[in-house]
Amino acid sequence: MLCGRTAPAADHPQEALHLTLKQSVTSGRGRARWVSRAPAVIPPAADPRSVGGTLRIIGLYQDVTVPLPAGNWSSPSSQVYRFRNKEAPAGPSPVKLALIAPGSRLTVSADTSGIDLGDPYQGTVSVALTVGGDTYCSTCTTPVKDEPGRYVAAACEAPAVCPPPPPPVSSTPDGFRSDLMTNPAAVFTEPQRPKPAYLVTVSPGPFGTPITPIANDPGLRTSPVTGTWGTDARHVYSTQQPWNADETLIIIENRGTRASPSPLILDGSTYEPKFGPCSNYPLWDYRWHPTLAHAHEQINVTADGLELMWFDVVSCTKTRSWTLPIAASYGIGSGKGNPSNDGRFVVIAGTTQVYVVDMDPQPPSAPYPHNRIGPPLDVSDCGLTDCTIAWARISASGKYGVVSYTGDDIRVFDVDPATLALTPHAMPTSSYRCAGTAAAGYIYSLGHADVARNPFDNDEDVIVGQDECHLSGQTVNGVLIGHVLMVRLRDDAIVALTDPSNEAYADHISTRNLNRPGWAYVDYFQEDGMRFSDEVIAVKLDGSKAVQRFAHKHSVFDGCYRCESHPAPSMDGRRILFASNWAEHCGTLCGSTTDIEDYLIDARGPQSSP
Repeated sequence: MLCGRTAPAADHPQEALHLTLKQSVTSGRGRARWVSRAPAVIPPAADPRSVGGTLRIIGLYQDVTVPLPAGNWSSPSSQVYRFRNKEAPAGPSPVKLALIAPGSRLTVSADTSGIDLGDPYQGTVSVALTVGGDTYCSTCTTPVKDEPGRYVAAACEAPAVCPPPPPPVSSTPDGFRSDLMTNPAAVFTEPQRPKPAYLVTVSPGPFGTPITPIANDPGLRTSPVTGTWGTDARHVYSTQQPWNADETLIIIENRGTRASPSPLILDGSTYEPKFGPCSNYPLWDYRWHPTLAHAHEQINVTADGLELMWFDVVSCTKTRSWTLPIAASYGIGSGKGNPSNDGRFVVIAGTTQVYVVDMDPQPPSAPYPHNRIGPPLDVSDCGLTDCTIAWARISASGKYGVVSYTGDDIRVFDVDPATLALTPHAMPTSSYRCAGTAAAGYIYSLGHADVARNPFDNDEDVIVGQDECHLSGQTVNGVLIGHVLMVRLRDDAIVALTDPSNEAYADHISTRNLNRPGWAYVDYFQEDGMRFSDEVIAVKLDGSKAVQRFAHKHSVFDGCYRCESHPAPSMDGRRILFASNWAEHCGTLCGSTTDIEDYLIDARGPQSSP
């Protein structure tokens, strides 16, 4: 058993014999090498095989720390410690080698530059290797080469002291970083921020929230899983939860020439590939089951639309199955549906008909495998010019069915708790809609919407989306319409969640944060000079217009659906996935517009990991 010794913190300023940082201006891939021989290196008080370590690189505008986990350290001889990661920049760290050889040298080699080298120059660069309470550091102020993509320094004198640690970040009562930007009025200029390297966490300004790319460059191995990264490695959509119920697994797609496997399931903590799909799993349109009791199971509709199932992706076992009476036109609710928050109900949509399936019948109904499927309802006589079903879904509580037709015109149906039959839910005639009638159950039209329960309104069923009646800035029934709206399904009551004043245009909305009710996650179009331009934010459902602002997206998506970011929060809402090709506001180190990867925003405060 290895035990790290407790010792007072000690700084070890070192001369830098060499300090080199490189980063490709085309691929963004980087390298770093740091060598020190003087003063004579002394061993750390704590054993890195027990406590691990970190490498910190500080440049002109950036301060990046990467881990060196304890499991990769060894001791080839007394008090000599070596860190190896042959999979770098994949694996547990982008650092390939670190060597602490007392009396001889200190060496670090990494397959990342750490900081992005897209700025015209860096000037002063500091590096620090920390093991327990010991920090070895060098600072170079007069590089022999300092240009975009390259920083080279030699014979740097030892600094007087090591850089102080980054200021501590505390947690809010609900587990978020205390330094999140919450001012809804501020307008920020999106900075030129080079594309970060795979699994290297950066904290770009102006928000400073950590962001980690969790998909690698095309053609590289999906280590430790056998396979190859494709050109399109990202989660499915904003309303499809990437995390399983206990947040230990993340599922993303891995598409493109020679890409495999797909989908790819990642470790929910390290974000490394964990496994591919089961060979006996006919997955097509799938959702994680939202409850902890079924955390490894997915709800899936087969490609022919004739079977609904629950499938355990860890044990590779089908746990429940239903033969569908009418083939699903595309999976669960035409591809954009979800189960109710308790995982019990789903709405299945054919080309013209919709119906409810009770996947976990409760008393007085007989339990599963009792087949409890509601009668199909033809919704093609909708009273609109185009009655094509765009999507269908169950409400968060399971009380209502919701159908959206082409054009984002939304209609609400009651679910009979005894028969599961669907009937139009008549709305008050005084409520507002821009299509359809109150008697037919139409509500205010919303785009890219998601359903939720509102804890600030007695857990009423609501839907949150972008304004598709295009009345932003106007007043409707006493409500000043913003770009993000919430509509109560019971009576079409409208609540503006954002102020339309100088507000950029909202894009996709997600309320998949089931364990953090009361918030919706939104991304915005790039409209420089406007509030929320190109941002990912969260808005509160209480109508206060309170926000949390997380990051910029840096994606060029005109004419490229998969390049759209589709932000999707984790179950607790503290982490968010967004897709990006990182091809705009990226300085000299941009991604390819055809290389789409997932990025993870981590807004967790200390000690709040699931």
